[in-house]
Amino acid sequence: MPTTLDDVAKAAGVSTATVSYVISGAKRVSAATRARVEAVIAELGYRPSPSARSLRTGQHHMLGLLLPDLANPFFPALAQAVAETARELGYGLMLSESGSDSASEDRALDAMQQRVDGIVWVPETRQPDTKPYRPTVVIDRVGPDLLEFDSVSSDHRLGGQLLARRIRELGHRRIGLLAGPADSVSARQRREALCAELGDLRPEWVVEVPYSSELPQAAVGRLLDSGVTLIVAANDAVAIGALRVLKAHGRRVPQDVSLMGFDDIPWATLVDPPLSTVSQPVRAIGRRAVELLHRRLGAREGEPTHLVLPVEYVERGSTQPLALEESRA
Repeated sequence: MPTTLDDVAKAAGVSTATVSYVISGAKRVSAATRARVEAVIAELGYRPSPSARSLRTGQHHMLGLLLPDLANPFFPALAQAVAETARELGYGLMLSESGSDSASEDRALDAMQQRVDGIVWVPETRQPDTKPYRPTVVIDRVGPDLLEFDSVSSDHRLGGQLLARRIRELGHRRIGLLAGPADSVSARQRREALCAELGDLRPEWVVEVPYSSELPQAAVGRLLDSGVTLIVAANDAVAIGALRVLKAHGRRVPQDVSLMGFDDIPWATLVDPPLSTVSQPVRAIGRRAVELLHRRLGAREGEPTHLVLPVEYVERGSTQPLALEESRA
């Protein structure tokens, strides 16, 4: 049988409360008593029960990370950064994903909050019906209903502007847009900034798509429209799906049509041609989110902090300047 707190107390000739004080440091204990208790703990090989300790203190020393899915390569990279930072700060990590389903997200939040001290949360694209009651840091999809929480996000508006500026520099005038879900805050910010910066260069067509490489039939049909010379995808996963469709139908990238993504996931450099994209600082996002949560756990009061991190455009082989005669057409 495992050694219990009572076993240690009896062997050391003290109360169970005194053993708890020695372990937790919650109250001062004489040097002689502390030494005796610590010697018994070492002799008996006693290990405090994490569940019992959490019941006594209300603290789990555990953080939660709730993501929409794990299929998008952006999220595993984010999870790794969150896990590393949590470990450095002395926390375990509970990971869950909602499957981009609102009911599943509500259930995951409820289950997670019973086991963690705080949550790092990438909300499903809608505005949630249920909000966390634990200290929470929202990543990326910071809608107006979530401003009460600390948050970390990329500068999605800047990302849209950078794409538009590069489109102008490359000379493209006939543009197709595979836009992200309309109820996604980040997708909406990217699209609005892109279109505003393009000004008179209105996209020839706009198709709303999920953040997935599996494209709906409406998007496939538009991709094969030879009227556009450049396609902007909602993220790199969508861009990779578009690249696959174009190649399957004999369309060359970038010779026939240029292609841009968003995120700069690891796969962006592995496809042929490599994707031109907007790079999000995913490791910095994960790290800063955990640091914000750690600070909030130490000081529950105070106004929420909203961090917006810069992005940058990365040029690769999926884009090229439009030929002079085509740009004049």
